[in-house]
Amino acid sequence: MASEALGLLETKGLVALTEGTDAMLKAANVTMSGWDKAGSGMVTVFVRGDVAAVKAAVDAGAESAGRVGQVVAVHVIARPHDELPAMYPKPAQNAKDAKAASTEAIGLVETKGWVGSVEATDAMCKAANVEVIKTVQIGGSYVTTIVRGDVGSVKAAVDAGADAAGKVGELIASHVIARPHAELLSGFAK
Repeated sequence: MASEALGLLETKGLVALTEGTDAMLKAANVTMSGWDKAGSGMVTVFVRGDVAAVKAAVDAGAESAGRVGQVVAVHVIARPHDELPAMYPKPAQNAKDAKAASTEAIGLVETKGWVGSVEATDAMCKAANVEVIKTVQIGGSYVTTIVRGDVGSVKAAVDAGADAAGKVGELIASHVIARPHAELLSGFAK
């Protein structure tokens, strides 16, 4: 590990983290080592690579995440200690998700509480031909539903879901990633 750098991006909400992670993976030759919940709606992604690549990735990720949500912290450790990898999570590997990520869009609707999330998910599924990949709770009452499908369907679904969630609960964020990096969904499969 001594020749690699470790980059961290921490955001409030999974939507911002997902957007930031996608930008990081596309900006430079880095590998996602995993992500974890810090609590109170804060989440952190860990990437590895050479120092210059990690620095470029973290900068791109923070800028992109900041456009859709709140960036809490960013950091690069040039030569992390050999014991540090035991501290951060390993990504779940799912070949189906990685393959689909390269050809389909993903959409995210994040709410505070379950009522808005359930309503958003129902509206998304009724509005367009999308597949619900998963629902993720990250703490602080944040619940995120992730769907996938063709870009037009995902956009229509997310618009409908965000509108529905806002009528019955608190909408935190919504976002569409048209061509997510192949590692993105497998990295968030936990």
